[in-house]
Amino acid sequence: MLKNYENSTFQSRHAGLLRKLKNESGSAVVEFVALALPLFVPVIIFLSQFAGLSNDEFMVRTLARETVRAYILSNNELSATINARNTMHTGARELGLKEERIKDLNFTVDCAGLLCITPDNKVEITITLRSQDGRRISTATARESVSPWV
Repeated sequence: MLKNYENSTFQSRHAGLLRKLKNESGSAVVEFVALALPLFVPVIIFLSQFAGLSNDEFMVRTLARETVRAYILSNNELSATINARNTMHTGARELGLKEERIKDLNFTVDCAGLLCITPDNKVEITITLRSQDGRRISTATARESVSPWV
């Protein structure tokens, strides 16, 4: 008899707790977190990597266009190379590239003939930038023509 009394007292005291333990509301949230979260983490990592590479591609394209413009508007070959390099470095700073990454910027000049700054000559500048992790190189090429009245 005493055992029955103790059992009923225990059940009455902990009935609310037992009901809560048997209740399945909220289990969908737990299942979602347990199953979906591991799937979202790689997607978020991929998107952040893609955003960084896209930003590098945008910067390199912009720098190539501005650098070739500075080059063809110069008076001679020496000032053209200096103007192009200064434009590339200044543009990179304006676009938010850090100094250690600006050092990774390279450009090459290609044109028909021995001298690029000659009337109606086509000048092509290619700029490359290594990604922060060093695994990828972003490259952009821009072409312009030197004025026929130079």
